[in-house]
Amino acid sequence: MAVKKKVTIVLVIISIVAISTMIMFSTYKSSEACRKANAAIQWDCSVTCAEESTPDSYVITYSDAKILSKTGVLTVQNRNDFDVIVHLLCEGKQELVSGSIPAGGCYSFLNVTDKEYTVGIHADVGENTDIKVFVYDGKDTEPYTR
Repeated sequence: MAVKKKVTIVLVIISIVAISTMIMFSTYKSSEACRKANAAIQWDCSVTCAEESTPDSYVITYSDAKILSKTGVLTVQNRNDFDVIVHLLCEGKQELVSGSIPAGGCYSFLNVTDKEYTVGIHADVGENTDIKVFVYDGKDTEPYTR
């Protein structure tokens, strides 16, 4: 009888420890500290518009950043007050083009692994306008407010 009581107490203690551990792990996984610890690699792909687009000329300005996804997803964050279109170029592969990314918005390119990409940016802005774009490896991005 005493052995049964001790086994029950031990099982209750183990259950309490297990539940407490799961709660702490879940709380940490949803925390800002965990998100930052697992934050995606980011590249500043900002450029200065090379020349203004015209009806006859679609201008793409290329960033010097070379990006390589380990997660298979590249997320572009538009940090401007105007829309942008992003082009991903990779030797030997078809160019990938985002839709129009609204001011402050994001766009994710899927299935982009094991290849190095060059980022090209188009915006209907004047020559020498700064275009701020960040690219993240993965779907998570840093919060951006204008």
